[in-house]
Amino acid sequence: MSARFDVLFAGQLLEGRDAATVRANLGRLFKADEATLDKLFSGKAQILKRDADAATARKYQQALEKAGARPVLRPCDEATATPAVAATAPHAGLVLAPPGTDVLGPDERAPAIASSISAPTLDVAAAGERLAEPAPPAPPAPDTSHLTLGEAGENIPGLSRPAPVAVTISDGLALEPEGGDLSDCAMPPAPAPAVDLSHLELAAAGADVLEEQYRKRETAAAPDTSRLTLEE
Repeated sequence: MSARFDVLFAGQLLEGRDAATVRANLGRLFKADEATLDKLFSGKAQILKRDADAATARKYQQALEKAGARPVLRPCDEATATPAVAATAPHAGLVLAPPGTDVLGPDERAPAIASSISAPTLDVAAAGERLAEPAPPAPPAPDTSHLTLGEAGENIPGLSRPAPVAVTISDGLALEPEGGDLSDCAMPPAPAPAVDLSHLELAAAGADVLEEQYRKRETAAAPDTSRLTLEE
């Protein structure tokens, strides 16, 4: 007798897939409404196809993986070992697996690996024992009893003052008399540029400046008055 499988989905996605996209894909795949999709993504294993042969189960698996969902194939002989109390879903032939049903088969479960840790240099401290030395006490505050506050603007003896800056004024410098405009400091006017105009001459009054080929003359056309008459 060939193996038979139940195809289940427990809301798990393939790596790198977005939950909203996978939900929309499954809605189109099974033509399921929002209530059915809520059950599919409730975190509990839902039976999508019961008692399918290996080829049919494989087709369901491929369709679910293409949609981005991670399917679970459970051999039917494991499901019959548990009382059948599954409730049928209202759409798409979906049913709920009985509470406590194993989602993965024995051959699909990763074996538990017991880790062995050797810590010969470690021991467990007694309850309430400090694991670190207490922090040293804070140093005492400095004694300021001999200090007083000076008045605002009072010179405090003993404080260093900045040394005066020596300014040297040259003998050639003097103050401008009151009302002076410092015109003697202005830049001299720039000399007029030397332009040779000896090859140029002025045309006579009324002479055409442009040659004939460059002139543009526009003569206004006389209006047509043939339809006009003078009254007596």
